This record gives sequence, C-alpha cells and structure tokens, in this order.
Amino acid sequence: MLSTGKESLSVLAALSVYRAGILPVVKAELGRWREVAARIPDPSLRRHAEEALNEKSGNVEATAVFGLLAARRSRAAAVRAMVSLQVAIDYLDTLGEQPLEDPLASGLQLHGALAASLTPGAPPALWYAKYPSDDDGGYLEHLVASCQGEVATLPSHPTVLPTARRAAIRCGEGQSHTHAAAGSDERLEAWASAQGGPAVFSPREIAAGASSSVAVHALIGAAGDPRTGAFEAEAIDRAYFPAIGALTVLLDDLVDLEEDTGAGGHSYVDRYSSAEAADRLGLIFAIAAASLRHLRHRRRHQAILTGVIAYYLGAPGAQTPFAAPPRERLLAAAGPDLRLISAFLKLRRRG
Repeated sequence: MLSTGKESLSVLAALSVYRAGILPVVKAELGRWREVAARIPDPSLRRHAEEALNEKSGNVEATAVFGLLAARRSRAAAVRAMVSLQVAIDYLDTLGEQPLEDPLASGLQLHGALAASLTPGAPPALWYAKYPSDDDGGYLEHLVASCQGEVATLPSHPTVLPTARRAAIRCGEGQSHTHAAAGSDERLEAWASAQGGPAVFSPREIAAGASSSVAVHALIGAAGDPRTGAFEAEAIDRAYFPAIGALTVLLDDLVDLEEDTGAGGHSYVDRYSSAEAADRLGLIFAIAAASLRHLRHRRRHQAILTGVIAYYLGAPGAQTPFAAPPRERLLAAAGPDLRLISAFLKLRRRG
C-alpha cells in the first residue's frame, strides 16, 4: 500500500481520535462488564466470562477502532455497542472452546445472541439450551440488550442493521463451525463453500473470513454516520468479507501458531508452509487494500487496515522463524504508515 502525505495525516488524525475519544469509552465499558461478570452465579460461567474479559480485552480495544467510521455525535454510542458485542463474541468463543457433546449445535444456539444484539426489540431466547449450564445471572442477556439499545440510537441503523445482522450470523456460524472442526475440516469447508466469495480464496480462507467480527463492527461504525445507505452498507460488507476478515483471523492464528499447535487447537495457517503463508497473506492483503479504494471513507478504512497489520505484527508470536517471511512480506506491502501505528501500539503495550 503506497502512502502519501494525506494518508499519513489521516493515520495521525485517526490515532488522535482513537486515543482521546475511543479508548476512554472502551476502558469504562470493560470495567462495567467486569463488574457484571463478577456477579454471575454459576462458577464455571463466571470463570469463562472473566477469563474472556481478562485475556481477550485486546480484541475489544482493537475492534473499537471502527468507531472512527461514526460521526462524532454518535461515536460513543457506536463504541459502546461494539464493546458489548465483542465482549459477547469473546465470551461465546471461550464457551465454544470447552469440551461439549455436540459443539456445533451448542455453538449455533449460543451464537444466536449475536443476531439478536443487532435486532432492537428482539426478546431474549434460549441461547444456552444446548449448553450444560445457563445460570449466568442474565450476563449474556445484558450484553445483548446493551448492544440493542446503543445501535437503535445510531442515525443510519434502519438501513445498515439488516446487512450487519447478516454479517453477525455469518460470524457466529463461522465461529461455531471452527470450534466443531476438531481436526477434521470437511464440514467446515463444506459450509464455507456455501458462503460464496471470489474463487481466489480457498474454502478455509473463506471460513476464516466468515468467523471474523470485523465486518460487523465496520457496519456498526457506518450506522453511526447519517449518510450511510443500504448500498454503501453492502459495499462495506463486501470489502471486509472475506478479504479483511480472513486477514485478521489468519494473522491471529499465525501469531498463536505455536500455542495452538501445543494445545491441539484449530488453526487456519497450520497447513501452510512459511513461504506459502507469506504468499497467501501478501495476496489477501493486496485484495483487502484494493477493496477499500472505492469506499466513501477510504482513508479511514485504510488506516484501520494498516492498524490491523501493526497490531498483529507487534505481537511476540510474529517474531518466530515461521512468521518471519509473512511478517516481512506484510511490512513491505503496508508502507511507512505502519511505523506510525506500530510506535503508537508499542506505547500502548508499555502503558
């Protein structure tokens, strides 16, 4: 991605808004949800909820960057909706990692909460019906209701939420199929093949893109802009699925490869050689960058994409010998703006 002076200024402006206007909201919301999680009656569910909040809070901070797409007056509400949704996604992800008799059925039932989160007025459902315990003290219901309430205040929610809801369903199904794969990807790949997508993507890459939440968050941010119409919402979803979603999941699995391999967890990059991973990530990044060029807020989307690269390449797992070729390929492709965001993230990690 070539950088110009305007792109660099856009990155600097985005970092300023993120630090001053988004992170404080995220921190306050995470504190609030930690208090709610601490009151969950069931000790197992309470442990899983607190584990997700403590170990995956970086996901919440990262996805809140899509608040940059919202108008200033709607930004706080959009960020609060994103936090509620991502906390729910991380919680359900943690539940999906537990040994279950029918992980796919359980996962699909639980992830029904995501579609409800983007359906203002939708009543609670039996999301735990296929999970061993359900005494969460209303935790998941509160997360859903919080997201519903916030998105209902966003100016373009009537035109954007149908697309966002479809993306949330896709994300929930992708997460559920990923957890249920358990060493055999046949059912996962069959489901992924039915999702559509350009032929350049393998079924596994489409599945990776589907299981990402970035399209949903981008659409929530877009709903906070009064100028966003249904056509633009569809264009945003096409830009983020499968390319940008796949990039985030593949990078996440790249930096966690040694940990996932040791634990026997599912990985979307374990079938690549290091050189193949570099080729595929480089190609997907090029497709992702090209997909943003015709969006109305192109520079904001590009700054976010560059931030995604910086976020993962700054992780310890990106420094392994296996990750070196993909890292170098993406560093070269992302351009000099990556240094600005990397420096910001290093300060955040130290702080």
